[in-house]
Order: sequence, then structure tokens, then C-alpha cells
Amino acid sequence: MAQQEKLIELVAQRYTGDVSGFLPDIAEVVETKSSKKWSKKSKASEDKQVLETEKEYKEALAYIKDAISPAFFKTHIDKLRINNTYVKTFFVYAYPNFLEGNWLSPVINWDVKFDMSLYVYPIESAFVQKYLRKRLTQLHSERSMNAEKWLINDPGLEAQIQDVEELRAKLTRGMEKYFHMGLYITVYADSEEQLTRTGKDIETILAGRNVLQKQSFMRAEQWFISTGPFAKDELWVYRNISTWWLSTTFPFSSSTLSHDDGILYGVNTHNNSLILFDRFMTENANMCVFAKSGSGKSFGVKLEVLRLLMMGIDVIVIDPENEYRSLVDTAGWSYLDVSLNSNERINPFDLPLGMKDHEEKPGDLLRSAVINLLGLMNLLLWKLTPEEESLMEKALITTYSLKGITIEDDDIVGKEIPVMQDLQNVLDTMDGAKSLVIRMEKYTSWIFAGIFSKPTNVDLKEWLQVFSVRDLDDILRPTTMYVILNHIWNKVRSSNKKRILVIDEAWNIMQHDDSAKFLFGLVKRARKYNLWITTITQDVEDFAASRYGKPIITNSSIQILLKQSTASIDALENIFKLTDQEKYILLNSAVGQWLFFAGAEHVGIQIVASFYEEQIVSSDPNR
Repeated sequence: MAQQEKLIELVAQRYTGDVSGFLPDIAEVVETKSSKKWSKKSKASEDKQVLETEKEYKEALAYIKDAISPAFFKTHIDKLRINNTYVKTFFVYAYPNFLEGNWLSPVINWDVKFDMSLYVYPIESAFVQKYLRKRLTQLHSERSMNAEKWLINDPGLEAQIQDVEELRAKLTRGMEKYFHMGLYITVYADSEEQLTRTGKDIETILAGRNVLQKQSFMRAEQWFISTGPFAKDELWVYRNISTWWLSTTFPFSSSTLSHDDGILYGVNTHNNSLILFDRFMTENANMCVFAKSGSGKSFGVKLEVLRLLMMGIDVIVIDPENEYRSLVDTAGWSYLDVSLNSNERINPFDLPLGMKDHEEKPGDLLRSAVINLLGLMNLLLWKLTPEEESLMEKALITTYSLKGITIEDDDIVGKEIPVMQDLQNVLDTMDGAKSLVIRMEKYTSWIFAGIFSKPTNVDLKEWLQVFSVRDLDDILRPTTMYVILNHIWNKVRSSNKKRILVIDEAWNIMQHDDSAKFLFGLVKRARKYNLWITTITQDVEDFAASRYGKPIITNSSIQILLKQSTASIDALENIFKLTDQEKYILLNSAVGQWLFFAGAEHVGIQIVASFYEEQIVSSDPNR
């Protein structure tokens, strides 16, 4: 209206002859009207575009809802049915007077399909203080009334008074806050029977911690919504709780492994915490590693070895593929090539050294040596018959006695240790031993001569020592590893020092009962001498098929599983009782991802190495 009036005024001025400023003013009015008209058109266009966008959004939203919504949704008194899935919700209504930290872990790690919602509502401290003051007055009044009636003090009443006073003091100092907390759990099942069993399981899990729960009735839909991803609590079933008690319900406190003196193994794949673990703090520090080729098992074990060396722990390695050479070149010390063309020799006839702080009786060391040699001969000469084993035992004792080592006096000071040629010479003089002599000639005179028939010229030193058996013929590998293990055992048992023995490709030893039995005995007895065994294998089925395979696993407090093939996963499932989730992880894990089992703790680990560590321990031939 103001613009119209101004236009009339200008026109009137035009007709009365006063035209000063007329043209500029009329131009301004016309421009204003034109701008106004254009603004209305622009706004109309914008409104139209908004309406079209809103329409597209609603159409897309309707499509998404149609895509994810179930075919039908049926509400029962105590449950829901969504398509073919049965749904039931439970709520917690009472807690015990004491709850340990991480008490929700069994529920969080429960191997069923479920949703859990934890609602926490902070309460004003002033409101809580007012309530506690009123409650404390009531309790003191009740105590006074009991005293007037000459009643005996009620311990429960005194405990309540003490708890309220402590809570008031902490709230006043700001050490505690007060909350309402509601905990709801919704479980899913494919049948009503399975739903009932799952409900009993959740009741058992919570009842084991004196946490009381109930099943929902008459409001199944509201319960379902309250545990959905909507952040809507439609139930308001809560319990008053303080900060300390609330902290025990922290839902992300999954399995962790952390020791003050441990080494870094990697990062927890579940919560990204560091795995700092000291294997010597377990009941026994033996470890089994199972993985398919190329999954990163040697990388992870070599990384552990490198870090253990920095902690001052001696490490001995039986290396079947020359993978630890770069580690020795970096860390220093001994790398022993055990092969037909090598200068390093180990005499299997060496007597064990006396045990530290243990008085050996005459003949004990010789008996131990003869028993180990009988096992070795069963490997070298292909399973002795009872008659041949009896002849061999007599021949061994005679061979030692010719060097002055007897049951009555097995002191080796100043005496020569026999070799295999000496044993063959003795057998050659015995009736019925012709077959043994013929089979033994292969190791004294023929293609394998020298490897087991020369005096020992190697010595176990501190720090790091690696025995390489890469260049050995496959026929000799199990036997040679048996001899090396026996040599290591004889040396280790004479001193008490923390040592790790790494046996790579341990399935070579498990192929024969005698060598498998020796390894099993080593795993059982090594703990007493501070020697801890790490067995590594990629042939899970062969390892487990041996009658000593599973006992070796059960006598190892630590088991590490890496990526597995579908052919071996069933064998591992039977041994380790894997869950479906753990099986999925093992079949689909990336290189360097472990499942780390330490007692009851099952943790997923991603191996982490620094740049320089990776250069040292990597087995990649392209590096």
C-alpha cells in the first residue's frame, strides 16, 4: 500500500508541473515492483523444488521401510513372532549387594543372537541428598525405637545406616553420582523350543551372579522397541545405582590380556587394547601354534623371539626352512647347520649332564641315555622287534662299558664317549644281530655316514641358538630333530634359566610314535627346568592324529590359531570347541591375525611390528 500511495503522489506531481526527481523516483518504484514480482516467482520455484524433493525423500523412505520390514509381525502375551523368528525380552529388576567388574562379560560374549540395551539416567545430587537424608532419619528412628524396647541391635539395620552415610559422604565430596539404570535383553530363536532353552540359559547366566531377571508379559512390542536401535525406553524399569556400581556394567570390557612384565603381542581386534602378555605367568608357558602356510605364523613367532631376547630370555630354535637366519645375523650368536655336508655334529651317545641341585645316583645317567637311544634306534632302524630291542639294549650297555662307562660308574670325566660305529662293532659280535648290523651300515658306512657317528662339536650357549635342518633329506628330518631335542634336553636340565625352545614344523616329529612320545615327555617335564616349548605346525590333522598330539595341546597353556583351510577347521573345532564366530574368523582372517587362547581367555590379535622389526623377521622372499 505504501508503494501504491507513493506512485499516486508522483503521478500527481507530474500533472501539477513539479517533475523534479520524478523520473528517478518512478524508476525506483518500478524496479521495486519488478524485484518483488521476481522474488515471488523465485520463492514459488523454490517451494516447488522443496515439495518435489520431499516427495522423493518420502518415496525413498517408504521403499527402505518396505525393504527391511518383515512380512508379518505377530504379538503374543509373552513373545513376538517376526516372520519365522521368535522374540522374547527379559529385564533385570534386582542386583546383589556386590558385583565384580566385568560381570556382564558372559552375556556380552554369549554365542546366541540377542540385543541388549542399557539405559542410564543421571539424577540431580540435591534430589538424592534430600532422599538419603530422609532415609537416614527413618533408619536412625527405627534404631532408637529398637533401643527403647531393649531389642538386640539389628545387623542389617546397622549395615543400611553405614551404607547410606558412606554414600552421602561420597556424593557431598563429588566422588560419586547417582543414576537410574535399566537393563533389557531381547533374544531371538528359530523355534519356540529353542527360545525356551535360550531363556533358561540367560536366567542361569545371570542367576550365577545373583542378578534377578524376569520375562516380559503383555508389553512385548514395547520391550522389543526398547532393545532396538531407537534409543527409546518405553518401559522405565530401573534400579537406583551409584557411579561405582554402574562402572561394573561397562559393556565393552571384553577379554583382555595385560601383564606388567609382558611383551607386546599385538592389538586386541575387539576393543583395540594392547596385548601385553607374559607367558611365564601361566601355569605352564608351553605354546602351540596352528596355521596354514602363508598366514603369518613364522612372522609372529619370530617377532615374539626377538622381543623375548630383549627381555634377557634364552631362545633355542629348530629351523626347518632357514627362516631364522636373518634373526641370528641381527641378534648375533649361533646358527648351526645340521646336514650331511655340514661340519656341525651331535653325537646321540652323549650322556645327559647331572641335574642342578640334584644328586644323581650311579647309573642313572647311563640308564637315561640307553632309554633315549632305544627310541632313536626305533626311528633309524624301522621299529625294532622285542627280540631286536633286547639285543640292542645289551649292545648299548656293552658299548658304553668298553669305554669305561658302567651302571656302577657312569662318570664320564676323562673317558671317551662312544659313537655309532662302536655300537655296530659290538652288534657284529652278537648272535642274531645280523639284521641290525645291515640296517645300521647306512648310518656308519653308506650315504648317511657321519651324521650320527661322530663326536659332538657344538655347544649350547646363552642368548640365541638356531639349529637349521633345511638341507636334510626328508627321511632324516624326524630322526635328526629327535637327536637335536635330546641334545638340548641334556644341556638344559643341567641349569635353571628361563629358556624358550621353538620347534617349527613339529608335525615332522609327530609322524613317528617314538619321536612324538619324546616330544610329549619334553612338554610335560620341561616346566621343572624352566624350559618352555613352542610347537608350530601347519598340518593340524597329522598333528592331532598322533596319540600324543592332543596331550601336547592340553599340556600347553597357550594356543594360537591363525587362518585355516576348510579341510582342517573341523579338526580344530573338535579339539578347541570353537564357536561359530571363531570358526568364521579362522576361515576369513587376514595375514597376521591370531586367535590367542590363554586358559579361559580367548582374544583376537592383530600382530603389530615396527618397520625395523618387520625387516628382520619377515619371511617374504621378495623383500
